[in-house]
Parts: sequence; structure tokens; C-alpha cells
Amino acid sequence: MEEKVRIYYTKDGWVCERFPYDLPIDDEGRYMLVGEDDYEKTLGAKTHFAWRVVDGELTEERYEETPAEETLENLRNLREEICFPVINRGQMWHDSLTAEQRQELQDWYKAWLDVTETMEEPLAPEWLFSNQNKKENEQDGTNQDSAIHEQTTSSDDAE
Repeated sequence: MEEKVRIYYTKDGWVCERFPYDLPIDDEGRYMLVGEDDYEKTLGAKTHFAWRVVDGELTEERYEETPAEETLENLRNLREEICFPVINRGQMWHDSLTAEQRQELQDWYKAWLDVTETMEEPLAPEWLFSNQNKKENEQDGTNQDSAIHEQTTSSDDAE
């Protein structure tokens, strides 16, 4: 017996986490069980087509633009995932910022609050996630600062 795989879809039938909409799973209870072959075929689609569940069947449908409601929902989800965890950091973290960083953070936050009108994901200040990346590199054992120091040292030795 062939193993069945879940394919989640939106209330409008669009298959979640697939090109072109890449919609998040919004309801864990809304799915259909399909065989491996059907699952695999939904991983790709013809140009200007997307997978949709219609009357319990997988169909490839021509799409136009992402419906505005879905775009707005995606932007709201991004705001919740990216912006709010930063803005809701403790007072001690906010107090450690320079005046310039606080202003950049305020502008970034305002841009996220306006995202449903601008329809554009704001770019984070360059410094905002750089310390996080540095910590992740240190945990991985790849400290970029020490690698740069080693390159400089070996260059000096070569002279």
C-alpha cells in the first residue's frame, strides 16, 4: 500500500508552501492525503500555473497576481515573525542602543506598522541582526574576526 502524505491548502484551495504564493499553513486541520507521486508533482508547476484543491482534487490552475488579502496576510505574518520579537526585547537591550540606532529602529518599526499600506517588506537596519549572526558563527565555531586576523597575520609573515 502506497504511503500517503498530507498536502495543506488555504480556505481558497491554494496549496500551501508552494510556488508562486508560498502561503503558510494557516490551518493544520485543512489538508488532503495524497500519494508520493501527487505530492512530488505539486513541488513544481508550469509557468503561470499553481496547484489548487478543487472539489477534493488537485488541479493546476492559471494564476494572476497574488490576491491582495493573501499578500496582506503574508506581510502581517512576516511582521509578527521578524519585527515584533526585536521591538519587544527588554528595556535593557533598548537602553544599550545609540541614539542613531534607536532612530533607525524606530523608523524600521514604523515601516513595519505601515506595511499593509506600502505592501513592501522594510529592510532592517544593517546592524540589527549582525550581532546575532556573529553569535551564531561563534556557536558554529566559525568566528569571522579570528579568520580575518589569521589572514592578516599570515600576509604579514609572507612579507
